[in-house]
Formats: sequence, structure tokens, C-alpha cells
Amino acid sequence: MSLRKIELTLGNGTIGWGVTWSYPRDDGNLYKIPIYSLKVEGEDDGGKQQTKTFEAFRFGVHRPTAGAVAQVVGLADEQTHTIKAWIEDYSVHSARSLEKGAWKVYSNFLIHDGPDDPKDVNEPYASIGCVEICKGPAGFDEFNNFIISLSGSKKSSRNEKLKEIGSSGKMAIKYLKASRPPLTIYHP
Repeated sequence: MSLRKIELTLGNGTIGWGVTWSYPRDDGNLYKIPIYSLKVEGEDDGGKQQTKTFEAFRFGVHRPTAGAVAQVVGLADEQTHTIKAWIEDYSVHSARSLEKGAWKVYSNFLIHDGPDDPKDVNEPYASIGCVEICKGPAGFDEFNNFIISLSGSKKSSRNEKLKEIGSSGKMAIKYLKASRPPLTIYHP
């Protein structure tokens, strides 16, 4: 049996917000960043269409050097990309996460774990445009388990299934056109 097609659609309307910091150089501020829906669609093993929606960061706050001014970054134009690979040893750089791995969209744009509680000012995640799956615990694991359930993979281990899906060319993400949000300092 061959793998089945999986479609991801990153929304353009905000469904909530979270806090972040400027990455990779922290300027000492927390910023308010929107959360968007990420719809995952495909067929299960029984041929039934399945859809599940997740919450994700789409934009982040970038500050490349200590002297730079922070700015909002991320993919705003409508575009579609075939997922290139599953990166099994990827670990989130801006926060502590037990959920390892990432989907390679293109270049340095990835889909990976995000904050379990996006409004938690004590453990904010930072991003410079990766799609970060929010909510938890284990929200990114839940996301990946759903993808596996749609894939049709018969590999024996979870990681082998994820690698097979990532290299298959059967999973794509569509970014709907979105307005890049303004840089907004978070005030509790």
C-alpha cells in the first residue's frame, strides 16, 4: 500500500494569542503574537476523510544582533510547499521541550513543537517564522500521531513512519495569505 496524501492549511485569521521574545537576541521585552489555525486533512485506513485543527504560531519576533531593532518575521504570502523531510534529531532552540523532531518545509522554515501554554510568561517560546504547534501537554506529539494515522505507513516504529512520510512527497502545507502582525510589546 502506498502512502496517502496529507494536506496542511495554515490559516490567516487569528484565533488567539501568546507571548514570545525576540530571537536569537533577547531585548528584554515580551511580545504579544497571534495564534493561527493549522488544519490537517487526509483519509484514514478505512478511506474516511478526517480533519483536525491545531493551534500554531506563524510569525515570530527576530532580533539578529544585540544592536538590531526587533521586527516581526514569518511567511505572509500565500504559498504551498511539499514537506521535504522529517528531522528526527531537531530540538527547539528557544525553550525547553521534550517533543523532538521537526518537519522541513524549506530552507530554515520548519514545523515543530511550540508552547504548551502560549500565554505562559515564565516559559515563552521564540520563533523567527517556523510554524510552532501550541497547546499541550504533548501537542506536537498529538499532531504527529494524527499525521501518522492519515499516512498509511506500515513501518514498524514511529520514527520510521515519520521519516517515510517526510521523504514521500505526499504531505504539503498551504500558507493562506496573512497580514504580518504589528510588533506589540506584551503588557500584563
